[in-house]
Formats: sequence, C-alpha cells, structure tokens
Amino acid sequence: MEDRERLQYDVLRELISYSENLIPAVQEIIVELRGAGKPDTQEFLAEIIKGINWEIEVYNQCASLLREKSNYIDKKAMIQAVKNLGASLNSKDNKKIADCMEQDFLPFLNKLALAAKMVVAN
Repeated sequence: MEDRERLQYDVLRELISYSENLIPAVQEIIVELRGAGKPDTQEFLAEIIKGINWEIEVYNQCASLLREKSNYIDKKAMIQAVKNLGASLNSKDNKKIADCMEQDFLPFLNKLALAAKMVVAN
C-alpha cells in the first residue's frame, strides 16, 4: 500500500471515531438553535462548524478512495450544503441554521461516516 493511501485509511479511521461525537453534537445544536438555547450555544456552534470543516477536508483528501468503495456521497450536494450553511450563518437566523444542519449536514455526515466504514472494512 502506498504511503498516501495508508494515510488516507488512517485519517478515515479518525473520521469514523470523530463522527461518533460530531453527529450527536449536530443533533444537539439543532435543538438548541430551535429554541432550547444555552449561554454557550454560539460557541458550541462554532466548534461544530470547525468539526464539519475538518470532515469536509478529509472527504476532499480521500474522495478518490471513497468513490472506489461507495457512491454514497454526492459532491454537488455537499457543495450546495456548504453554500446553504454559509447563507444561513450569514443570515444569523437560528432556525435557518438548524434547518441547514438537519437537512444538509446530518445526512452528509452520516453518509460520510458510512462510506469511511466501508473503505476501512475492506
């Protein structure tokens, strides 16, 4: 196995573990943004955005390997999700942010974790 591919496998293993925390955090921030906010909701949201950005970067670096093993991730849908998130964050409308997280990013993060599991399992 080439060094790059071995590194991709390693980072996909990290992504799987990270997703086990990130996905429930996204679910929690959706609840907070829809009205059950806490004093640290905005800080929590910022940390989640960092986590989502990291997973997108992993996807970008491992896309060819992921595509070899699965077709779960639609890159165009991911790009649109990023645009939707940017627009919702710029609006500062918590409901729009929550809707984007629920409709765009929960499916993406779940599919990415599943695709990573398929790659690592083989």
